[in-house]
Formats: sequence, structure tokens, C-alpha cells
Amino acid sequence: MFKINQIFKHHQDLKPLLQEADDRQQLQACWSAVAPEFSRLSHVLAFNDGALTIAVQSGAVASRIRLMETQLLRKIRDFCQNSRKIKGLNLNAIKVKVQVKSRQQSKHKRIKAPSDHALSTLETCANQVNNPALQAALRHFIDQQRDD
Repeated sequence: MFKINQIFKHHQDLKPLLQEADDRQQLQACWSAVAPEFSRLSHVLAFNDGALTIAVQSGAVASRIRLMETQLLRKIRDFCQNSRKIKGLNLNAIKVKVQVKSRQQSKHKRIKAPSDHALSTLETCANQVNNPALQAALRHFIDQQRDD
């Protein structure tokens, strides 16, 4: 049985994809090593024309990366000089793209209105309660339910 890497290596059309995935994985490892404070909130998208493109989750993270760009570039260059796999990386800029994750809309469960019998029982309880605040809250709730 072939492993997926072997399939990609032996197929000429897929070989560049394997190389690109390997390059991106190495760049992600580099990014995680030089900017650990950002690695949870970002990931490497691409490296084109000397610019490393980073996707971030918020505008605040993007601003921090932009402010620290020169320091990050220096750290990445130092990392690449000491790395065996990423030598010769001609990096001169970091581009940041904000990619806000969409949240699923929360489903609001509609609470069924209490029955007339339940409201009558609550009203009986409200008449028997010695706590004025609780009595007022129960009466307010009962009145609201009956108005709806």
C-alpha cells in the first residue's frame, strides 16, 4: 500500500503540491519558533516575492504584528541562518491578513409560556410568601405572562 507522500512524489502533477506543503510547514515551524506569542492566533498563508503572508484572527493581533515587523523579520532571518531547511530565505516584508472566524449563530430555544394552571399555582404561592421582594417578583412575572 502506497503512503500519500509516495503517491505525490511519483505523480508529476502532484509533486509541486507536496513541495509547497513542505515549504509552508517549514515556514509555519519558523513562525511558531520566532513568534510564539502569535502562533495560537495566526498561521502562515504563503511566501511570495519576499513577503511572508500571515493570517490572523483579529485586527488587534494584526496591529501588534505590524508594529513588531522589523523585530520579527530579524528573528526570522536569524532562525533561517541557523536552520538547515530554510536557508537562503529572501524575506523583506510581513503581510498580515485578518481572517475572522465566523461563529455559529446560537439557537435560542423558545421557552413555552406557562399554562394557566401553572400561573394560578404561582399566584397562590405569591399570596403565601412572606418575603415582599419575592412576592413582587412573582406577581410581576405572572402579570407579564398573562399580558402576552
